[in-house]
Amino acid sequence: MKYLTVIRHAKSSWDQPGLSDHDRTLNERGLRAAPAVSKFLQGTYFGGSGNAPLMPVPERIVSSTAERALQTAQIMREAFRLPPTAMRLESRLYLAPPEAILDIVRDVEEEYKHIVLVAHNPGLHDFCDQMLARASIPRMPTCAAVIMGLPHEFWGLADWHEAQLIAYATPKALERRFPLEYKGISKEVGDD
Repeated sequence: MKYLTVIRHAKSSWDQPGLSDHDRTLNERGLRAAPAVSKFLQGTYFGGSGNAPLMPVPERIVSSTAERALQTAQIMREAFRLPPTAMRLESRLYLAPPEAILDIVRDVEEEYKHIVLVAHNPGLHDFCDQMLARASIPRMPTCAAVIMGLPHEFWGLADWHEAQLIAYATPKALERRFPLEYKGISKEVGDD
């Protein structure tokens, strides 16, 4: 079995009108949400906080080259205690449709049992929905994370409608469930 954690980049800033979409950075809320979501994933699923891991720990992070995705991926890499060499930038992930994301997953080196993808909507949400066999993701807000298990020994065999949903976490869900620990990480009214 292979494990895939899919993360939409954290909330980015629109404060610099002349900046290209590719170069937008995380805003203050994004800089709060990404460490919170990574802390939750690490502590709950990947063996942080002295707990035994519930699944293999991520070994590789594959990120879009967009600055907001890269910043999110770096925060995740540090929280998951991965070395800088565990990060791979993938330009094809920038605003990729579901089919392109699947191709990237199929191209992952077989030595890795668990990878993390950091990318963008709407392709990321559609990818997750098409990958899952008996579940669906209602939406993929910024910094949402989906963990799925793929029923194959090889990444190259990954296909639609076969994955098992293991976890779905959003900043809003974390803030509602753990209000003292995760205060101020979810969206504002009318925000995405």
